[in-house]
Amino acid sequence: MSEEYIVCGWDKDIGSFTRPMSEEEIAQVHADRAAAAVPVVPPSVPMLNARLALIAAGHMAAVKTFVDAMPGVDGEQARAYLEYAQNVRRDHWLVEGIRQVLDLTPADIDTLFITSASID
Repeated sequence: MSEEYIVCGWDKDIGSFTRPMSEEEIAQVHADRAAAAVPVVPPSVPMLNARLALIAAGHMAAVKTFVDAMPGVDGEQARAYLEYAQNVRRDHWLVEGIRQVLDLTPADIDTLFITSASID
C-alpha cells in the first residue's frame, strides 16, 4: 500500500484520521489522477491558434499548397474556411483532408488541436 494514500481524511470531530484507505480506494485515486493528466482534445480551436500550431509544426506551407490547389467549389470553400473562419472544428472535412495529404495520424491531429488550445 502506498504511504501517500494511507488515510482517508481528517475527522475534525475526533481530532484524528478516520481510517486507512482500502486498496480499491487507492486504485481509484491513481485512476482519477491518471485521467486528469490525459489532455482532452478540444472539439474546436481558434483558427489563428490552429494556424500558429501548423506553422510551429512545419505544416503550414503544405496546407496552403494543398488548399490552393483544390479545384471548384470545394477549393473555394476550403480557402474561405482557412482564411476567414474564426474557429476550426476537429471534425471538419478539411481537417481530415489535410490529415490525409500530410500523412498525419489522427493522434497527430489531436496533438495539433491540444497545442492550438494551449496557445494564448
